[in-house]
Amino acid sequence: MGFFDKVLDMIPGYKGYRDKESRRDTDRAIRDNLVTEYTQIADRLGRVATQLAEERKITAISLVDRPHKRLVQFIDRVRTASYGYAPLFANERIDERALDQLARFDEALADQTAALVAAISELEHADPASPEFKRIAGDIGAIIQGLDDRFDRRSEVIRNGQALPEADLVALLDKPQVADSPRAYRLHDGEAVAFDGVNYSVIGRVSLDADAGSWRAFQLSGGSGDQWLQVSSRNIDPFFWLKRVSPTGEPGGPTLTVDASTYNLANQVSGHGEVIGKQGNSGRQPVRYYHYRTSDGTNHLHVYRLGSTYLSLAGKVVDPIEVEVFSREP
Repeated sequence: MGFFDKVLDMIPGYKGYRDKESRRDTDRAIRDNLVTEYTQIADRLGRVATQLAEERKITAISLVDRPHKRLVQFIDRVRTASYGYAPLFANERIDERALDQLARFDEALADQTAALVAAISELEHADPASPEFKRIAGDIGAIIQGLDDRFDRRSEVIRNGQALPEADLVALLDKPQVADSPRAYRLHDGEAVAFDGVNYSVIGRVSLDADAGSWRAFQLSGGSGDQWLQVSSRNIDPFFWLKRVSPTGEPGGPTLTVDASTYNLANQVSGHGEVIGKQGNSGRQPVRYYHYRTSDGTNHLHVYRLGSTYLSLAGKVVDPIEVEVFSREP
């Protein structure tokens, strides 16, 4: 808990859960901080709904309005939660594991802010009439449902003064492990994929791990050129079939141009990753990732920045079913 304790220490009013006399104050400080963070996010989502209403995008409004209302309701729950004489706050002798779990719940509630911000950023740049807009809105709703579920179980720990079974906690809080990711995400050097009747072998990859998610772009040998397959660690995300390009413009700017096509910035993420190829492994280092797409949403441009080096990949979304994976992974 060392790292998280340091984070909590930066929150005004935080004194720690270990001291019985300060537990209620700590809970209030944590909840106030969550309310502030998520209110800002709810306001941003509300502005998306307002703009859609002004543009009379009737179908899209409901897709955004539902998760917005659920987020506002979640914020109200966090703000007004009252635990009375809850054992975790009232008892002198308490289950130490319950205190540890309470801190883990706090961290798990806070760590979804980055995911929501990233999803809303995508929503702001998506075509309201596209299937992608509906998917992103659904992702936002799923994140908010997860917040509700976590807050329910957090309250249960406070009211009962007892720790949850560890299996329940892991299932609720842990991020998806690599084993739960798409098989293509777990490709290794020398393994193969087949797409559109052509076989390719993996000769390298660039990876990115961030609060908003994890991606791997695999360099492939075969076919007619420098092909790449980009895969997210989440099963619900699309695959991208890409080629290396040299765009015109400054990466991170609002637009880039490739072969006379203009790509608009849709999202940007900071994290850490590595490059693995014939010359070895770069080791973990900071990575900046930019996602661009054309105005009709059909063409995508992914730009990775590692130090002063850029990798730019352009192409289209492909159905994972169309990509056959030959890997030693199950």
